[in-house]
Amino acid sequence: MNIPNLLKKRDTVYGILAIWIVIFHIFRKFAVPYIPFVSNIAGLGNISVDIFLFYSGLCLCLSASKNNYPENGWGEYFKKRVLRIFIPYFLICIPFYIWSAVYEISGSFMHRSIIFCLNFSSVKFWLQGTQTTWYVYAIILCYLVFPLLYGYLRKAGSKGRVCIIAALAAFAVLTNYLPVLKNSTIVWARLPIFSIGVISGFDDLKLKKPGKLLIVLSAAVTLGLGYLISLSELSEKPFIPNVYRFLLYIPMTLAVMVLLSTFGGGTGALDFVGRLSLEIYLVHIALIHITIYRGVFDAIGLWIIIALPAASILISWLVSLIEAPIRKTLTNLTRGKENESLHNI
Repeated sequence: MNIPNLLKKRDTVYGILAIWIVIFHIFRKFAVPYIPFVSNIAGLGNISVDIFLFYSGLCLCLSASKNNYPENGWGEYFKKRVLRIFIPYFLICIPFYIWSAVYEISGSFMHRSIIFCLNFSSVKFWLQGTQTTWYVYAIILCYLVFPLLYGYLRKAGSKGRVCIIAALAAFAVLTNYLPVLKNSTIVWARLPIFSIGVISGFDDLKLKKPGKLLIVLSAAVTLGLGYLISLSELSEKPFIPNVYRFLLYIPMTLAVMVLLSTFGGGTGALDFVGRLSLEIYLVHIALIHITIYRGVFDAIGLWIIIALPAASILISWLVSLIEAPIRKTLTNLTRGKENESLHNI
């Protein structure tokens, strides 16, 4: 695949994926009637997470090479990721989980406070599999694993890289049968595609523009697997177990990335949405819970397919306006402390 071409359209792709995951959850959470083709496409929304994580691994690898990690230490790496994830997470999820504790949870104040803490800290996900904001936990896991993964992969040959992907895929399947990890299989099953993204960022792969045969094969894989997975998603009893469905997204994601690498650059509107992708994910989760509680779907019907994505984008933009000065202040504060430490030396 053509990596430079993929990077040019990253924000555009992120914008498409952000809208796709919102539509996916609308079809999953509300009684939206079956719409030919549209319902099938919406049912494949989970693949947007895999494409996000592929891009994330690719960009992290390129960034690590550019900034000469780990020789220069990983401090700056972790600082940037912490600020990017936790500022929107705090701004959006604290109000949401407070609302949830008040309106969705019954019991005493102490009980509601405990549930709030379990939800906000992600403990409830790891112990019970509550998937409200699981994507954020997947990102955090990938960011934590990356330094170890990058250190190994840049020294490993092609066989070593294949082995680590196979090992991560096998571990993902194993988690489905281990009670202590079964609830979080949805996260562990994403590590293989993240590692493939990291591998794709190494210069020695010499990746070029895909040929016509590879494009045709990629289209066939995308359509074939997409149709199979959507049938399972739309059936009353999915015939593909979750962990294997997650792993089927790996070849489908790679096929989609090959197809994406054959097209040109991005577009302004989708680039804008793509830069708000994390905020949109968090906001739309909160809005879905609130609209279900308030019975909004019963009032506006299918208009929710337009209204909820539009509201998510608008609120995310407003959140980003609050984020910017906070991130700037915290960045300057950490730099000031670093400079002070160097002066003291």
